[in-house]
Amino acid sequence: MEGLKNIMEDDVEYQLKKLLPTMPEICSCEACRLDMATYALNRLKPNYVRTDTGALFHKLNTSSTQAKTEILTAVVTAINIIGSHPHHDENE
Repeated sequence: MEGLKNIMEDDVEYQLKKLLPTMPEICSCEACRLDMATYALNRLKPNYVRTDTGALFHKLNTSSTQAKTEILTAVVTAINIIGSHPHHDENE
């Protein structure tokens, strides 16, 4: 549906962009990043918003240490699993 956004996607993308440059041994091609994001998002509770107010409310809800830890844990796990088993040849 147009106009809906799972704002959790932004949080996962932010963490991937922050963490992957610190892990040069992990493939960070577009396919692997999408696999990592998919893995993490499937383990996090979706949070759909439709307005800027909803996005702001999400930011307030995910500012807790527990919420940040859940997102970070899902992303790090995704990086480790997908990085160890990319779905492409090493040459791609």
